[in-house]
Amino acid sequence: MRAQVRRAAIAMDPKSLAGLFRGSYSFFQVDLEELRRIVPDYQKLLPLPQRIFLEPEEATPLEGFPVLISPETLALRDALEAFIEAEEQAQIALFRREPIDKRPHEAAWQRYQALLVQATENTIRSSFGRHYPSIFWLYHSIAVSRVFKEVPRRIVRENLKIGREYGDAIKYRVFERYLDRILNLSHDVTFHIAEEAKENEVDLFPDILSRMRDNVLILTEDHISQDLVELDSFFRGYLQLDGKNFRNRLAALHEWHLKQLSEDSDLRSAVAHLIGFQPHGDPRQYINRPGYLRFLSQRPSYNAKRMFSPELVQVWEGLLSKLKEFEILLALRRHVIPVHKEGEVLVCQAPNPRGSGLLPRKVTLSYSTRPLEFMTPWVVDPLVERFGLIYDITDFSAIISMLKRSGPKAQDNSFRSIFRFQRWVNQLARNNRLKLEKYLGDGALYSGRHPELLLKVSVLLQRYYRRAVEEGFPFDRGMRVAMNYGQYRLLPIETGPMGGGQRYEFFGHGIVELTRLVTGKSMHEIDEFRNLLLTSGYSVGEVDRFFGPLLGQNLDLIEKSEEERGFYSYINRNGSLVNEGIVATRQFILQLDKSGVVGPLRQSKEGGRQFVVFQLEEDDDQIYVGFRKLGMARLKGLGRQAVYEVVDGERWRDVDLPRMPERTLFEALEHRLASSGDSGLSAEAEVDRA
Repeated sequence: MRAQVRRAAIAMDPKSLAGLFRGSYSFFQVDLEELRRIVPDYQKLLPLPQRIFLEPEEATPLEGFPVLISPETLALRDALEAFIEAEEQAQIALFRREPIDKRPHEAAWQRYQALLVQATENTIRSSFGRHYPSIFWLYHSIAVSRVFKEVPRRIVRENLKIGREYGDAIKYRVFERYLDRILNLSHDVTFHIAEEAKENEVDLFPDILSRMRDNVLILTEDHISQDLVELDSFFRGYLQLDGKNFRNRLAALHEWHLKQLSEDSDLRSAVAHLIGFQPHGDPRQYINRPGYLRFLSQRPSYNAKRMFSPELVQVWEGLLSKLKEFEILLALRRHVIPVHKEGEVLVCQAPNPRGSGLLPRKVTLSYSTRPLEFMTPWVVDPLVERFGLIYDITDFSAIISMLKRSGPKAQDNSFRSIFRFQRWVNQLARNNRLKLEKYLGDGALYSGRHPELLLKVSVLLQRYYRRAVEEGFPFDRGMRVAMNYGQYRLLPIETGPMGGGQRYEFFGHGIVELTRLVTGKSMHEIDEFRNLLLTSGYSVGEVDRFFGPLLGQNLDLIEKSEEERGFYSYINRNGSLVNEGIVATRQFILQLDKSGVVGPLRQSKEGGRQFVVFQLEEDDDQIYVGFRKLGMARLKGLGRQAVYEVVDGERWRDVDLPRMPERTLFEALEHRLASSGDSGLSAEAEVDRA
């Protein structure tokens, strides 16, 4: 959703637009109306730069497209250069009237084709509305424009006579052949992917490549200054015009125009009315307005022989739109940030402010940065490591079923109460920098980067639930919370037909682990069938009689001493986790130790249960938490996992608990378990403990 919000900001806020198009422009006016005129579908076409955080995440981030420079991406660039040079040699052979050796030419194309197909397939398959194909062509067009810019010089070095006479024409002949090949290749790849995915080919084809096809300057030039000196080759080889003569006429036009503005009050009034005359502005910018030169050419003092003839006025108007579009895409190309891997860290050259005279500086990026790797199947690795928190309200479906029989008013009040509850939880999570990943009907999944914040939220969430139940919250049978540190995969979900933004869904091992930790008692599957029968219309008595034998067989698995507590977690005799409180995984405990927020450890014993207690350091709320290791639990589909109970330590706030020897939280929990006779452990857990 962030990309969607930023697009809306750009559509409304000129300052955001100026931030996207930083720097000075010779032809493009950084104005929303100008952008709409040149690129009417800019919201769909133009990818927006993302924030790239530096190693200290509080530092001012960069803005751009981080592209990992790997051996494969370098191979693509080298293959491009080899193919273009092979095309040049073929064209030179034609002018020399010599036979063409097609084998090296075809070999160069096959190598480039294979790599380009790989990159095109990867970007289209992995895009999901994230503009990966467009970003790829922004990146690759840098190399394409540089290699074509040097074509005339290379031909001169190869053959002086042919280079001087035909170098510019050869450049655009090679370009047309190159463009024809890559467009056919891109259409073929897009067609096959669209057919395979049952999607529309038009929706998958990179729109930005179509713009590059229609504007020859984008793929053949890397910079164009105000006097057009870089376009001599373009004038000679593409427009068949004398570039020097064209530039002289343009200079004469600017000189005459400046004089007219200073002497002709009628012209100044017309400019002020139509454009907005600025006494201290650059008068050359007025010439860059569409239709303005046609207006000037009708004035009596305009000299078509010295300046632009009617035919050249048309050339200028057509060239002007290409120059503006070139500068728009060039601005986006400048946002491509090459990223290199040095050991285990990512580094890049961060640009200094323009005009500072300072060279780019090398900076280390945040570990969370995921650069684009166009030569890999996913482009952006979807695997991330995050702290996760999930909460689940006990017997939610059963309570809903009962409320249905109580009438629409009770049901409506219950949904209003769960809405208020979830809204408060979201506010708590936002205040502690946790991100909502998905709603789960009767709960939600949050992720974060700091374990102490998840720990704080879990305790405050439990307190709020207790208070809500006291105030009449109908879902009063308990709440389960679980925390872990694990691997998640990000599944991008497109949120609109215009590709204006996207959100990501978590899936993978991390979320499976969390859901297993909040599935409740071992009878959870029976409860699901029981609720299904109730909602299907069967009476409570019939359902209870049907499941009576199964429920009776499992009565001996309940630990009454544990369930006397308000919130509780334990492992029953068959090794199943019973969670009606807060639990955490081993990896969460280890990462909590690494975070350095664990304060002095103290110990407490309650009813045979031994807890390791500490206060979260530098916390305004002075939250106390207690931990104990439950043992090894059987989690469906995951095998046996070490599970730890977390309890609210508010009851120990004013108690002088004995301090423990200096050790990590994990070591203290293992020591407490090994030296205690914890009644909450099963026989199998005791074996696992040893």
